[in-house]
Amino acid sequence: MAIIKIEEKYEYLKDVLLSMLLIGIAFVINAGMSIRGLYQDDLFMWSTRRGVGFFKYVFPEQTRKFRPVYWIVAWIYQGILKNDIYLIVPINIIIAAIISIGVYFFAKSMAKSRGLAFTLSAMFLISRFSYYNIGQFLGVMEAMALVFALLMLYFLYLYIKNGKSICFYYACGFYFLDCFTHERFMVLLPMLIFAAIVGKRRKILNALISIALFVMITLIRLLALKSFVPEGTGGSKVSETFNLADFFSSMRIEIFYLLGINTGPEHLNGINFHNVNTALKLVIIIGILAAFAFIIKFIYSIAVYNKKIELSWIKNILLFTGFIIGSMVSSAVTIRVEMRWVYAPYLFMLLLIAYIYGVDKSIMVKRFKSKKIKASLGKIFYVSFTAVVLLFVWAFCMITADIYYRGYYDNIYIFIGQNRANSLADETYYKYGKDLSDKRIFIIKNDFKLSKFDSLEFFRSYDQNIREDIVTFIESYRSIGQIDDDMIVLSEDLKNNSYQDVTDFLRNIKIENVYGHYSDGWTDEEAKLNVMSGENGEIHFEIMYPGELNGDEEIEIEVNGEKETLYLISNITQYEIDTTPNSLTDIHLKSNFYLPDATEQRGEDRLSYILNIKID
Repeated sequence: MAIIKIEEKYEYLKDVLLSMLLIGIAFVINAGMSIRGLYQDDLFMWSTRRGVGFFKYVFPEQTRKFRPVYWIVAWIYQGILKNDIYLIVPINIIIAAIISIGVYFFAKSMAKSRGLAFTLSAMFLISRFSYYNIGQFLGVMEAMALVFALLMLYFLYLYIKNGKSICFYYACGFYFLDCFTHERFMVLLPMLIFAAIVGKRRKILNALISIALFVMITLIRLLALKSFVPEGTGGSKVSETFNLADFFSSMRIEIFYLLGINTGPEHLNGINFHNVNTALKLVIIIGILAAFAFIIKFIYSIAVYNKKIELSWIKNILLFTGFIIGSMVSSAVTIRVEMRWVYAPYLFMLLLIAYIYGVDKSIMVKRFKSKKIKASLGKIFYVSFTAVVLLFVWAFCMITADIYYRGYYDNIYIFIGQNRANSLADETYYKYGKDLSDKRIFIIKNDFKLSKFDSLEFFRSYDQNIREDIVTFIESYRSIGQIDDDMIVLSEDLKNNSYQDVTDFLRNIKIENVYGHYSDGWTDEEAKLNVMSGENGEIHFEIMYPGELNGDEEIEIEVNGEKETLYLISNITQYEIDTTPNSLTDIHLKSNFYLPDATEQRGEDRLSYILNIKID
């Protein structure tokens, strides 16, 4: 039985503690995110499972995209969640933390620095590009595709390093899984061929295996989709929308994103670099300069301190760079660049930094070995001091920028809709005891353009047997009469991008003063008001005139178009209106007198009498 030394136990403990810290960072940095209601693609994806068997769900007869690997996971995932939608974000955070721990160990193995590996892993978690992975149900798909691409890179790196063909075949397997998780990662085929060519054995065979694998994947997609060309985003087709100018423009945007500079429309990134404050602009520029200085320092180390450039360095740098460029190209061929697609190239860039640092450190260690610098402290602060300082300056600047950019997530179109969906869930499902089976929901105006399909599927995500007429869109609350206990009425707060439950407000408000009638009862010579009748359909008027009557005072009362004249025979006069129960009654009042001693005039007409209204 192997004996583990105390020093090794201590090293393992440090890895465990840093892994726990990464989990803590993942939850803290994403503390403001939540999903309480489904929106857009999430809602559609959720709805496709209802009433469909497993095989038909994973291999649908008609589909624009073919992602069976993800759909297998989605079927299981949704089955576990049931209607506990609020668990999506915490689960996504845990997945992100697990990925970051994997990144930490991969980066540590290359950089030979626990501190740098932890910093790069933290940058991966804090990155503004993670918004979709964390904040959407479909974020699991993005996370899966990222994991498969990362494992593909890892095994290709091992294959180039040790020449074991099994590593290459593992990479092929993860490439296959990735292509059927998200089709944009099909562009990583050249990296398989590259690794096969620069590998130590079976070069031609492994290259042919790579090509054969791609052909097989393409044929499977052709059978499923009747097309070779992958679909673009937003219902577009790459074959119809692609042009070279837009491609290079998109590549430029992605490069700026990687440098910490937000470009393009703010509904895709939250805030443009031009609109950030001057201090942050300076921080980002310093970070860019530090990153370039680190690269220059690395080149200087090779040119000055090393006798030759090792071929393995070139191979691995090209491998990481190829993954960066490939994942950027896959995002640049469609109609727009969304930040979530930059997450993969950003991760590969972080790993490239780790590898370059490891090479630079090995060069410097070899150089100073002759000077007998043995202490680990000396190696950290003397052997690679310049590289460490430059990288941590860059990391600090990038983390600062990402935290700032995260503050503008609500401007991104996905979060605009998601916040609205959360508001709809809060004002209905969560407010009314998670039981809407006997409720009818009325939405006034529908300026948010919620479709009938989305409104029904939204509530079916909580209860798949919910009534089909659960939601009704209305122009005015007047069209629904008296509010009963089975009704929920929502208005839209356009300014705050949210729904408001106005059920109790409308239930308690019986009188709407259009003009000429005031809350204290005073009424002008002419007035108009809408009165909601009660269960008996009776509206009682008490008219008080605090002055001396001449005997010819009269009020013309028009109720829903029918006129009647009321003659005042005393200072307090009663009048009753019989109308349809629980309905809105339009009342128009016109008097031939006014109060001559009134000390004020509130409207265009003069004050005439006091009107008290009682509803039965």
